[in-house]
Amino acid sequence: MILGWSSAGLLCRLMSQRPAVRRQIDIIISSAYYRHIMGPSHSPGRSEWEHRIFAVDADPSLGYHESFYFTALANKDGVSSPATSNEWPMLTQGVTALSVCVTDPHPVSAARLHRSLGQQLAQILSGTHHVLKLLSYLPQDPHHSLLRGFFICDPQNCNNTWHKLKHLLCEHRQHITSFTHRQEPRGEIWQNVLELNGGEQETGGRWPLVRVGEPQPSPFALNILHSAVFYSLSSARSVLLQCSEWIPEATRIVELLDKCDTGTKKGHFPVIVIEGLDATGKSTLTESLKDCLKATLLRSPPDCISKWRKTFDDEPSLIKRAYYAAGNYVGACEIAKASMDSPVIVDRYWHSTAAYAIATEIGGSIHSLPPCHHDVYQWPRDLLRPDLVILLTVSDEERMRRMHGRGLEETKEEKELESNTMFRQKVEEAYKRIENPRCVIIDASPTKETVLKETLNVIRKHCAI
Repeated sequence: MILGWSSAGLLCRLMSQRPAVRRQIDIIISSAYYRHIMGPSHSPGRSEWEHRIFAVDADPSLGYHESFYFTALANKDGVSSPATSNEWPMLTQGVTALSVCVTDPHPVSAARLHRSLGQQLAQILSGTHHVLKLLSYLPQDPHHSLLRGFFICDPQNCNNTWHKLKHLLCEHRQHITSFTHRQEPRGEIWQNVLELNGGEQETGGRWPLVRVGEPQPSPFALNILHSAVFYSLSSARSVLLQCSEWIPEATRIVELLDKCDTGTKKGHFPVIVIEGLDATGKSTLTESLKDCLKATLLRSPPDCISKWRKTFDDEPSLIKRAYYAAGNYVGACEIAKASMDSPVIVDRYWHSTAAYAIATEIGGSIHSLPPCHHDVYQWPRDLLRPDLVILLTVSDEERMRRMHGRGLEETKEEKELESNTMFRQKVEEAYKRIENPRCVIIDASPTKETVLKETLNVIRKHCAI
């Protein structure tokens, strides 16, 4: 009788007999696991907000060259007066700023809401508005309290725009918390909880603010560790499993991941990865190396899932990054098998996945990147390591010339790479900072014959070929 079964026994019986039930239970367990290791464990209560630190990312294109941080005056020991307009120049002359935090405790649905809000904000706000990345967290527990959002400032203080904005936020009030920041008559800056129950009254609490220095650990680096770069197969699998209900391809990828053995060792032939920005000559070089070394050529994402790349590129960054991370693990299985019989050349691998994610998530210039040897640059412990990683570099002028001659469809990040010099610099610097293994840099500006010759010399120096 069912009444005589233990809970565990009943669960096992259901899982063994009904695949649909088994899948739902797997999703529930996976969601709980991901929240435990990667995301906020709860939606903040009202009393918690006054103890949080808010971090606004840099955006030089809008005039914000450095990130800035603020919190309630009561949290800052030794400070007796709140911030003034001298520290908040964007709030002079009656300008009001707005902070919006996504509080959905489920990382995948929170990521979807964050992306949706960003798209809608871009539609309703004119070009005069400044929309910056925002993070909020509790300093005593930054890993499990980190929330993402937006910091919005309208230098022109347009009432019509604020009305549209508050209407949008009201639609999502169950899973967001918003605050206004404005200058009081005496010059002090106060934060007000914005009530979104159909009205515009700011009755949810208010407190004076104070600017603070950059905290450690950096919340922007924590955000990379939590939602931009994946450092284990299980964390990537968890995200893909949670979104499998509306992305059928995610189920297929999870099935492939379940067949991966992260303990599999590579064969005795060397594994050589070729990395670099787009249009640095990776495809040409990898084909030449395949012929010269009689090697197997593999690409990331591997062919078995690359057909779904466009699907995942259109998803929020959390899901997109999980897809590319999964591609590395599925590809690692192919690499291990192929290296039993021949040298293996890999066109992109984990370095690309991490470098693009890090550069995308960090605003500002190269100086805003996490310092060398930071955890964000460490190779995943459960991912097969190559014997050698070569990073191809070319001048901006040469790379642009090659880009314009390719005529291929570009991803959003590739378009950003083409138009944004600062972003290119951050991607390339992130490549160089990744460790275990580090990249060996080769200038790919000369002729393809010269680049091939130098690459072969590097391979012979580092690998037993």
